[in-house]
Amino acid sequence: MTTALASPLFHPPEEGPLLRRALLAAVAVELLVIGNMAFFFRQEKPQSPSIPPMQLALIAPEPAKVIPPPPRPAAQSKAAPRPMPKPVAKPLPRPISQPAEAPRPATTAPSPLPTAPSLPSPVSAPPVQNANPVNSDPGPREDRAGEGQYAGRVASEIEKHKVYPASAKELDMTGDVVLAYTISRQGSVVEASVLKSSGFKLLDETALKALRASRFDAMTAGLWPGAPSKAFTTTVHFALDD
Repeated sequence: MTTALASPLFHPPEEGPLLRRALLAAVAVELLVIGNMAFFFRQEKPQSPSIPPMQLALIAPEPAKVIPPPPRPAAQSKAAPRPMPKPVAKPLPRPISQPAEAPRPATTAPSPLPTAPSLPSPVSAPPVQNANPVNSDPGPREDRAGEGQYAGRVASEIEKHKVYPASAKELDMTGDVVLAYTISRQGSVVEASVLKSSGFKLLDETALKALRASRFDAMTAGLWPGAPSKAFTTTVHFALDD
C-alpha cells in the first residue's frame, strides 16, 4: 500500500463541482453551434432574376417574284434569193461556103525508066600494121652496173662518217646496226630509220648520225629510170678492233 504524502500547500480539487461545470460548458458550446447553423440555413437565398417567357410568331414567307423572260428578238426575214440571170444564147457561127474546086484532069504516071545494074561496092582492105613499130622516145636504158657502183659508194660514204664513241668502247659496246633509208634522185636523204638495233641506243644513234652527215651524188638517167627515189639498206658494224 502506498501512502499519500500530505502537504500543507497541495489541496486536490473537488471532483463534483468541476465536472458539472465542464459538462455545462460543453452543452453551451454545442447549443451555440447548433443555433448558428440554424440561423445560417434560415436566411433567404437570393432569388435569380426572372426571365420573361419567349413568344414565337410564325411569319409567312413573301411570295417569290416571277421575272418575265426577255422578249425574243424578231426573226430576221431571210433575204429573198436573187434571180439567176438567164444564159444568153450565143449565135452560132455561120458556115463559110468555100468555092467548089474544079475537077482536075486525070494525069497518067510516066512509065519508069530501066534501072542500070548495080555495081558491087569496093571492099576496103584492112590497114597493114607494121610488125616492128619504131618507138620515137625509147627513154634511157637502165644501167645495172652503174646502180651497183652507186650503192657501193653510198655505203662507203656512211662508213667514212662513222665515229665509234669512246664511252661505248670503254663499256665494250659492240654490234651491228641495220639502217633503212631513201635517197632522192638529187642525192638527199628523204627518210631514215633503224631497221635492226644493235642492242645499244648509243650505237644506233651513232649510225644515224653518220647517215645524216653523208653527202651522196645525184642519180644519172640510167640509174633506176622513172623512179623519183631509191630505198637502200646498209649495215654499220661496231667492233672493238676498228
